[in-house]
Amino acid sequence: MFGLRGLRPDLEITGFETAFSEIAPRLVKRGHHVTIYCRSSAHSAARRVPAEDGIELVYMPAPGGKNFSAVASTGIAVLHALVTRKFDVWFFVNVGMGHHAALARLSGSPVVMNVDGLDWQRGKWGPVGRAYFQSAARSAVRYCTRLVTDAEAMRAYYRDNFGVDSEMIAYGAELKVAEHPELLVALDLAPREYFLIVSRLIPENSLEAMLEGFRRSTTKKSLVVVGGANYRDAFHGRLRDIAAADERIRLVGHVADQVLLTELWCNCYAYLHGHSVGGTNPALLRAMGCGSCVLARDTVFNREVLGDTGLFFAHDADAVRALVDHIDGAPEEAEELRDLAPRRILEHYTWDQIATAYDGLFQSVAAGRASPGP
Repeated sequence: MFGLRGLRPDLEITGFETAFSEIAPRLVKRGHHVTIYCRSSAHSAARRVPAEDGIELVYMPAPGGKNFSAVASTGIAVLHALVTRKFDVWFFVNVGMGHHAALARLSGSPVVMNVDGLDWQRGKWGPVGRAYFQSAARSAVRYCTRLVTDAEAMRAYYRDNFGVDSEMIAYGAELKVAEHPELLVALDLAPREYFLIVSRLIPENSLEAMLEGFRRSTTKKSLVVVGGANYRDAFHGRLRDIAAADERIRLVGHVADQVLLTELWCNCYAYLHGHSVGGTNPALLRAMGCGSCVLARDTVFNREVLGDTGLFFAHDADAVRALVDHIDGAPEEAEELRDLAPRRILEHYTWDQIATAYDGLFQSVAAGRASPGP
C-alpha cells in the first residue's frame, strides 16, 4: 500500500489512514501479507515500529514540506519497492499518485488505485496544483490495472469523463454511543444544546455559508466548529469575523482527543456537513455511526450516503438558516433521524463489508480476472 502516512500515524491522520487502519488488519486475518509504506515524518520515533497487527511497515523520508511530501515520499517508496520487493498487487491511495502508479507498472504486477475525490477542484490548489492532479488522474486511468471509487456517483463521474469503469468500494464506520458526556463540560457544553461542524476549514466545505446561515438563525443553541486552520488568509479571516459577530458560534480548533470528538458527535443536537468535493466522506459516516441528526449540503455524494436519514441544504446562507430553524423547532424529527443513521451504517458501511470488498478485489486482480463491466 502506497500513499498513506502510515498505519496509525500519531502526528496527522486523514480519512485514508483511518480507513486502512481498519481494513489492513482485516486483510491480514483473511490471509493476505500486507506491507504499508509510511512517511517517517508522520510518526514519532516511538511509533516507527516495523510491524503492527501483522502488517509490515516500511518508513520512507518525506521531503518537500506540506504540499509536496506525499508526492516525494511515495516516489521514494516506489523506487525502493521496485528494487527490493516483489508484490502480487501494488495499491495506491489518492489520484495525485497517478504518475507513481504508472512507474509501478514496471514491476510487472497489477496496480490498483483508490482515486479518492476530485482533487483538482479543491480551492486550496492554484493553477499548477490543479494541472498536476488532472495529469495524474489521466495517468491513473491509463496505467492502473483497476481503479477504486468510493461512491457510485464518483464511479459515474470517471465513466463519463474518463471513459473508464471502476470498482465502487466506500468507507466504513463504527457504531458509537455516548459514554462520557461529562467530557463536554471542559468545552462548557451540554448534550443536545449545540450544533456541530467537524471539518477542515477550507472553502469547498461550505464553511462561510454554514456559519453565516447559523448567524441568521433564531436558535438559542450554540454552534461548535471543530477544525484546524492557520487563520492567516482572507477566507479564514471571514470565518473569524462571522464568529466574532455572534457569541453562539465557537471556533474551537483541532480536537485530537478521539474520545471527546466521539462525544461531540453523539451529543450534538444536529451535525452540519458541508463537504462538496469527493465521494463518501469519512466524517459524515462517523457522524452517522454516532447517531447524529445530519444536515448536509445537497450534493449527489451526500445524498448517496445519507439516503433518507438526513436533511439537505443548498449552498446558500439563507437555506442553511431555514434548515437550522426548522430542525431546531422539530425535536421529534431530529430524534427520528438520529435513530435512522446508524441503521444505514449497518446496512451499507460496516468495516467488515468494506474489507470483504477489498479482499475480493485484490484476489481478483492478482488472479488476472477482468474488471467489472459498465
